[in-house]
Amino acid sequence: MRYEVTLGGRRLRVERDPSGALTVDDRVRAVDATQIARDLWTVTLDGRSVEVAVLTRDPLRLWVSGDEVAAEVANERELALGGATRGTGAARQEIRAPMPGLLKALHVREGDRVERGASLATLEAMKMENELRAPDGGTVSRIAVAAGAKVEGGALLLVLTP
Repeated sequence: MRYEVTLGGRRLRVERDPSGALTVDDRVRAVDATQIARDLWTVTLDGRSVEVAVLTRDPLRLWVSGDEVAAEVANERELALGGATRGTGAARQEIRAPMPGLLKALHVREGDRVERGASLATLEAMKMENELRAPDGGTVSRIAVAAGAKVEGGALLLVLTP
């Protein structure tokens, strides 16, 4: 299966053959991925390990070793259709914990209108504070966890609607 992947503005051609071998931009790569929790993975690429968490799915945003990265993935069928099967980005967005930790603070309340990049919450994990930001503008329609709660990686924190 062939994919076109965009990570942080960098476009890559990725192909996975039936044996599982992965080729990135015409170079065979050694890749291993281990799921740690829902939406949280350890990925080893050519001997270098990183933690990857799925923050939102539409639009796709990843947390890669502490850095937030916008991502897009289109498979060969979507590419043949001109990307017609991908989402529009206008759906509700679930903000999830990128890793287990303590939800130190919520910076919004239900009903608040937020702009893209607005600070939503602070999650403390491994003695570091991680600020979670809005992927797009929207309204906070649900807060699922109170400040001070311990959360697992992938836990739903809040929901934004357009």
